[in-house]
Amino acid sequence: MRKNRARLMPLRYWLILVSFLAGCSLAAAEPAKQKTEDVAPNFPAASSAANKKEPKSPPTPTLPDEYKVNLLIRSMVIAVNQANKTGNYTVLRDLGSPRFRKSNSPEQLATIFEAQRKSKFDFSPILFFTPKLIRPVALTDDGMLRVTGFFDTRPQRVAFDFLFEDVKGEWQPYGINIATQAAPKGAAPTVPAGQ
Repeated sequence: MRKNRARLMPLRYWLILVSFLAGCSLAAAEPAKQKTEDVAPNFPAASSAANKKEPKSPPTPTLPDEYKVNLLIRSMVIAVNQANKTGNYTVLRDLGSPRFRKSNSPEQLATIFEAQRKSKFDFSPILFFTPKLIRPVALTDDGMLRVTGFFDTRPQRVAFDFLFEDVKGEWQPYGINIATQAAPKGAAPTVPAGQ
């Protein structure tokens, strides 16, 4: 892998990460507007109690197992790599959740990943490495799946912080942060994938 600057993470990717935490990433979707009422049909034969149903909250998604987490991570890294190699971010955008697609055009994604594209850094060797998580996979307060970790590649480590949105039982990308950084000399603490 090509030697890159010794900085931990380029400023652009820190901004993306910070905006993840703020809820509005450059490569993330805007929060959806909540539906404020649940309108039940008014059938004459229905009792008044049936018409006063509590609004249904969406079911809480379950955490995927370690194999699915591994697949989500690898799929995202390869999708970003292919978009960077071709300069075409349409497929990367289309893999995202509806809110991600609404907030990000292929042109915006090309701008966000411009530095990576110009560096011609090849992420494909990650296929031969196991992702290492730096914190357990968890659901955020708004039900997003957050996966943060790295591939311990040398001399550059591939770090990632992804948010996935549950769309009808399928985890789709909502926020993408991927960067390279100099690999440290010692081993970093990790959490087994899927925990």
